[in-house]
Amino acid sequence: MTDQYEIAFVTHRNHYLFSDYYLNHRVAERREWREFNARPALDALDQLWQARKPALTNANESQTEADWIRPVLDLLGHHFTTQVTLATPQGSKTPDYILCPDEATRAAIQTIHGAVSESDLKGALAVADAKAWEQPLDRSLPGSGVKTLHQHPALQIDFYIRHSGLPWGVLTNGRLWQLYHTDSSKKLDVYYEVDLPALIEAGDAEAFKYFWLFFRREAFTAGSAAAGAPAWLDLVLAESAAYEQGVSDSLKEQVYEALRALAQGFLDFPG
Repeated sequence: MTDQYEIAFVTHRNHYLFSDYYLNHRVAERREWREFNARPALDALDQLWQARKPALTNANESQTEADWIRPVLDLLGHHFTTQVTLATPQGSKTPDYILCPDEATRAAIQTIHGAVSESDLKGALAVADAKAWEQPLDRSLPGSGVKTLHQHPALQIDFYIRHSGLPWGVLTNGRLWQLYHTDSSKKLDVYYEVDLPALIEAGDAEAFKYFWLFFRREAFTAGSAAAGAPAWLDLVLAESAAYEQGVSDSLKEQVYEALRALAQGFLDFPG
């Protein structure tokens, strides 16, 4: 009999960002996926999770960041700024993190006096924002009146993506980790998501790749797999789009052929 946990467990939730079929049936065929041993990374995160999870149940935003999100970013290999002010048409705004490819880039951005502009962030990889443990990410916080950016997480990460000029955004409440892309973030409901503690506790190294390979520093960095190669996320996004286009073209051809056959039938057998 299938275990009830296995029925409920899902490795990831793709909300229109990538191709579902590509993620479920094609991405594991890539060399980067096949050759990566996720067990050491899973074991390291499991050790961190077991140590920190008792304190996370009622953690506020700053506690969630200090106890969990920043240590996870460290394990993922990220070099990140903290509380760098971003110049925007709505005044200075402060995303929690700018993810950088190396320490030199991080230090250069972190030490800029005043608000940073898009040109200052040319060498960065992504913008990231953190919320309190398990705070809803897909809707506004309760309360009357006009919502601020801080009260609408998806709107906030879109705002940061657009005004940082960076291609990717990461939004997390510690449990859920979401990816947004600049081409679709304004829709607010186009993202890729994983439940990190669920993946850790499942203990399945293959399933864990749906987190690790999509959120580690190398996922955002061109040339990580091979010189001149696109970043993993850019590659998955492009191949997803190509697959969807191929399916669309194939369906169009099938519909055309079906209609042509139907029309020919009327010509061959009028009345």
